[in-house]
Amino acid sequence: MAVLGVIFAFLVWGWDEIVLRDEQGRLLSCKVQLDRADEGALIGLAYGTYTFEVWHRGLFCLKPRLVRKIKLVHNKVTENEWNYAVKLDAEAKFLRSMPDDAEKRHRNAEFLTDSILFRASKGTYFKILNNVYLLRNSLNDTTHIDSVLIHPTGLYLFENVQKTGWIYGDANSKSWHATKMKENVNRESNFENPMARSVRNEEALRRMFEGVDFSSIPCFSYIVFDDKAVLKEIPESTVNRKFVLRSQLLQSLLRTFSLATPVFSENEIGEFAKELAALSDQFSDY
Repeated sequence: MAVLGVIFAFLVWGWDEIVLRDEQGRLLSCKVQLDRADEGALIGLAYGTYTFEVWHRGLFCLKPRLVRKIKLVHNKVTENEWNYAVKLDAEAKFLRSMPDDAEKRHRNAEFLTDSILFRASKGTYFKILNNVYLLRNSLNDTTHIDSVLIHPTGLYLFENVQKTGWIYGDANSKSWHATKMKENVNRESNFENPMARSVRNEEALRRMFEGVDFSSIPCFSYIVFDDKAVLKEIPESTVNRKFVLRSQLLQSLLRTFSLATPVFSENEIGEFAKELAALSDQFSDY
């Protein structure tokens, strides 16, 4: 009886039916019942413009009604976006399975930053790589970049600082300081100067692209702090090096994108990504 009741309720309430049409309005698939319009269903199709038509049907629907239309241009840009969204989803699931320790907190900070990079870059062809290790000198010393965004407007390097409290530091000091009150006790901790690390990473990246006029490639460095940090006495942000809280990152990136001039083609972005991917522990290819 319960099963019959569910079936009857489904028929009475109705269901959504998805119809897919191409740019000329020709029907590509009919009576494909999905819970929702799934953009991923288009990945296997040839590039082009498509429209999902969501129709509602049921016993009491004398005439099926069109609920909404969803237009999607399927090209190299949208396919890249879809693949990176899948990567982020897999990373989120992996993070939920990890024990709550320092490694998880670091990966979570990286994940939050990458999610913002994804939101800011949608609508363009981009690549994001994590944990890129570059040679600092001929002694095989390496330096580490949390995230690299290869965007049409240039290269963007990101370092995540997980320290909270009041942040103090200057450009030339070896260490910066984080001060916060805990149980009525003023506690201070030191951490590596993130600006010095940012400069070191840029120099290592410049050496990697020998034979390329690196000065002609716009390179932007972002040092991203947790929202619980208060940036008290630190160097001022410049056009190419910014100190931001994570909640400020999206607007800062969008502003930079809007003012910058595109310098990379899709093919160039893909080639740069291949070179850097060989030096990273990319969570998954996309």
